[in-house]
Amino acid sequence: MSHTVTLIPGDWIGPETCRVVQHVVAAMGVDIDWDEQRLDEDSIDRVVASARKSGAVLQARVAATRRAGLLPPTIQLRKQLGVWAAVRPVKALPQARARFPDLDLLVIRETSEDIYAGFEHEVTDGVYEAIKITTEAACERIARWAFYVARKHGRKKVSIVHKANIMKRSDGLFLNTAQRVARDFPDIQTEEIIVDALCMRLVTAPQRFDVLLSANLFGDIVSDLVSGLAGGITASATLSYADDVALFSNPHGRAQHLVGKNAANPVPMLQLAGYLLRHLGETQATARLEAAIAGTLAAGIRTADMGGTATMSQVRDGIIARL
Repeated sequence: MSHTVTLIPGDWIGPETCRVVQHVVAAMGVDIDWDEQRLDEDSIDRVVASARKSGAVLQARVAATRRAGLLPPTIQLRKQLGVWAAVRPVKALPQARARFPDLDLLVIRETSEDIYAGFEHEVTDGVYEAIKITTEAACERIARWAFYVARKHGRKKVSIVHKANIMKRSDGLFLNTAQRVARDFPDIQTEEIIVDALCMRLVTAPQRFDVLLSANLFGDIVSDLVSGLAGGITASATLSYADDVALFSNPHGRAQHLVGKNAANPVPMLQLAGYLLRHLGETQATARLEAAIAGTLAAGIRTADMGGTATMSQVRDGIIARL
């Protein structure tokens, strides 16, 4: 089966690691027509059109030049696509020297509203106000998505993350709506947990959690926290969803000192490609890729950031050989 995917190689080591992905996917015999796009301030409309046509985007890290009054291109892309959900699967890589190597959980985050909605203004000199937006429709949509994902992937428990003890109306709405949705999924255990208590428990016993359901701000913070517990950016793939587009993005890649030296770690981008393949229905290819990555790392073929001495090409060739 042939697929079309919008590819955003990004900046720094992104183009190099994306080429590794293309080589490995081709070696598996998966037919993908890559529509390669440059993402910057001048190309947003073109990239949006490509994404809507393909329905799937693979994105390496993109440089975000700070310009007054303008959002970074990646954020503009997500807003124009109408992205409303982000899933952060957190699972430590073999040999990654993670603090919790057995960690395996999902953070599911609502991304269309909350304090990130962008409603900020100056009240008077030296006083700014940012408005937190919470709607029942968005709360129900993300809650149903979380329980659907949990059931689809055999997860047993969803923890609703909130601060309803203080923000009784906004976070109260999020909590009450998620609890109401939970009644439609009696096979999934449900609990609620205040976000600060969650952070304390995550750094001591994260294995007790399975799926974390959160609004935008808390989900942003918690997803990075659990990624750090599982080994950092190698465990930080982000899967973002709009109504008709899935976007697979990688925070790993801002490594100027590695550009052009065949020394970058391609594993985070290959992991992300595995999630893309699963989304495209290529489940057998995903399983083969995951096994090949694990076998390569277990054999000691690892780049310097993972404690090895291998080049990027050697990691690529080791994975291809194990397919």
